[in-house]
Amino acid sequence: MALRTIRLPEGFTLHERDTIDSTNEEAKRLADKGAQSGALVIARTQTSGRGRRGRAWSSPVGNLYSSLLLRPTCSLAEAARLTFLIAVAMAEAVETVTGGMVRPDCKWPNDLMVNDRKICGILLESASNQGSATDYLVIGAGVNVAFFPDDAERPATSLAALGSPVSVTDLVSTYVARVAHWLPIWEQDGFAPIREAWLARGYGIGKPVVARLTERELQGTFVGLEEGGELILREDSGLEHRIGAGEVFFAA
Repeated sequence: MALRTIRLPEGFTLHERDTIDSTNEEAKRLADKGAQSGALVIARTQTSGRGRRGRAWSSPVGNLYSSLLLRPTCSLAEAARLTFLIAVAMAEAVETVTGGMVRPDCKWPNDLMVNDRKICGILLESASNQGSATDYLVIGAGVNVAFFPDDAERPATSLAALGSPVSVTDLVSTYVARVAHWLPIWEQDGFAPIREAWLARGYGIGKPVVARLTERELQGTFVGLEEGGELILREDSGLEHRIGAGEVFFAA
């Protein structure tokens, strides 16, 4: 990964590492030291990469491991919806660098899928300031570029396995350019345009879904995305549920 070949838009700064415990952890360390919004941490490999719910994230050299520091001036609840913006930006970046050969779908709440297999995971972590206000967000995005784990909880794939090997540096540059495109739209028009772009790539819409919540399990059909980003699950009876957090599973 050559520093000089990663092109970032104005307002973004690159922090490149060879080996790091976790790009999210490094981004949080930078934030605590006063780093500005737009700091981007990239690593060749991670020794303690993490996915959602503390799961280990396999980090062989050749894949993309990135974490973006943002300091939005909004509540934590609003800021959490930036997960969807990152998903859309990365999906567009993958489609662009593969020349349209790979078009990822956005799986609620924070994965990208290709041919029913996971190719990207997104992990958002936040720090609050004075209660509900957001101090900063760190949004990690890992993409299986050259390799994918064959022992993952859910089937995975990589761009190389899909016949579309790409440069990690090209993917990073394109990804951040798409983030730079969407952030002003989010700041000016709110979540609605992001929601529309996400739904255009929504994985499993209209299909059966199982949602495993803290105290119960719901089954029904994934019918859409609420204006706040919650998944809308409709039971066969017609009863609808808005799900803000949980594990969702679709039939392959």
